[in-house]
Amino acid sequence: MEIFHEMKKYQTNKSGNITQMSIPLKPNDDGMVGRECPNTDCILKYFQIGQSIPDEFLKNGNNLSDSNITCPYCGHVDHFQKFHSEDHKKWIESMIHRDMAITIQNMLQNTVKGFKSSSNSGFSCSMSFKPGPLPNVRYYTEEKLKRKVICDNCGFQYAVYGISFHCPFCGKGNLQIHLTRNVEITRVLIEESIKLQSEQMDVAQRMIGNALEDVVGIFEGFHKNIYVYGIHHKFSKEDADKKEERIKVTFQRLDGAQKLMLTDLQYDIFSSISNEDRLFLEEQFLKRHVLTHNLGLVDEKYLEKANYYSKQGSELEILPADVSRALEIVTSIVGRTSQHIIIEK
Repeated sequence: MEIFHEMKKYQTNKSGNITQMSIPLKPNDDGMVGRECPNTDCILKYFQIGQSIPDEFLKNGNNLSDSNITCPYCGHVDHFQKFHSEDHKKWIESMIHRDMAITIQNMLQNTVKGFKSSSNSGFSCSMSFKPGPLPNVRYYTEEKLKRKVICDNCGFQYAVYGISFHCPFCGKGNLQIHLTRNVEITRVLIEESIKLQSEQMDVAQRMIGNALEDVVGIFEGFHKNIYVYGIHHKFSKEDADKKEERIKVTFQRLDGAQKLMLTDLQYDIFSSISNEDRLFLEEQFLKRHVLTHNLGLVDEKYLEKANYYSKQGSELEILPADVSRALEIVTSIVGRTSQHIIIEK
């Protein structure tokens, strides 16, 4: 008796009661196929991988379906076949349910065909079977991920939410790719603000202010993600979750970020920069705070912490050169922090 019907086209081998199948997954418009990390502690889980395999891998006679890959978020390494997404599983399960329903209907149909009525005692009986509707196949659509990455180590292409710490293919750290892209965008803002200074000063000031906020955002966002990655690799899930809940806006403050990283991960994020650069960065972070929370007008709190004289109520002066310098310092700090904390696979 045939068990598989519509799925029979995927059958590759059958030995006794064991049937092997190869079911191709349909890529999205970008040629990407979704995968999901099997690590229950991984938060984001879902990512996508390209269909083009690096030549070096193929030269060695490797087969991706029989290899291990790495979760780009948590770094979990496991067999390629363990990384199927929930949508893929539900799609395959729905096809199995549909084939099972066809099998059952066929069995009932054959049973009815073999039934013979008898009328010896004046009583007759007949039986018929009308197949009901079959279960629908639950098709899937891959999510649209905007952040596409090409590994600078092996050339493999993949897509993620936000940022990734590892290439799924070679396992190497790829955080620098995301950092570089963010830095490039911020540099564009700085350059454009300089071009507009002579004709549209208000627009130029707004743009350089946005660039300064981006600098702080790069420092905060990358250090927060690196910290979360680090504590989840060092502590139990329960302890790591508690530490993560206490982060709040800690990484918007240089001293707060330094203390947290030093206490939990034993790394001083400012060990590679001079005291002069540290003080300069403090000044820029203070300016960003006033810009964000007081419309760029100097307040009493700023005057208490600033290293130079400014009149309360006056408008802050934000210079493109200062923002550029702050960006370079932050880029250097984040780069060194990622090298120290991220575990190469």
